[in-house]
Amino acid sequence: MNLDTVGKGISFKFYSAYYPPKYAKLKANSLEELYDKVSIADKHSIFYHVFHPTLSSHAVPEDLPNDFVFWARDSLHDEELADILADLPGAEPLNVEDIRREILEVLKTCGVTNRVGEYPFVFMSFVPVVYYTGVEVKTLAEFLDAVTTVHARSIFYHFVYKRVIGEKTRNDFSDWLESNFGLTALANKLSKLNPQTYAVEEKFRGDLLEVLER
Repeated sequence: MNLDTVGKGISFKFYSAYYPPKYAKLKANSLEELYDKVSIADKHSIFYHVFHPTLSSHAVPEDLPNDFVFWARDSLHDEELADILADLPGAEPLNVEDIRREILEVLKTCGVTNRVGEYPFVFMSFVPVVYYTGVEVKTLAEFLDAVTTVHARSIFYHFVYKRVIGEKTRNDFSDWLESNFGLTALANKLSKLNPQTYAVEEKFRGDLLEVLER
């Protein structure tokens, strides 16, 4: 396919977002309390604790991919539970409610007890601040260039946030490539990338570009 084609003429506008944390007014001192609080926490709180380390890779060890893992290992000193929580799924078509159910199932399977950690798990949430980056593309060549240069937060917003939080069932990139250019096979390959396996956002960008450039 010619990289300069405009397909059906549908442009892609790159947006980005900040996720400023705020206290969700929930705390858990034990596994039993963690189970109860995960059950009632708002969806943005679950999203925050599972995905925000992806955008904080400079401060988060690669073997602690989400906040539940960190608390299980550092506060409860439960390596087995931490290892299981480190493998929480996050790939399409899963959304935040699927991930919540998985966390609850893990906690239930490992035993929901009143064992208390050294410090509580403090639930945070956020109200996303979404903004237009000023980047709009129409061709595949322009799209490749944009994915190479836009801030990682923009890629995260389009590929992870909107789908996981429940605004869509598929990432924006796959939707656009299929609907505008008919690139179904490419769209499906992108959809198989699992953001949960990346602790460094630039590594995710690199693999995304590799799939696109092929």
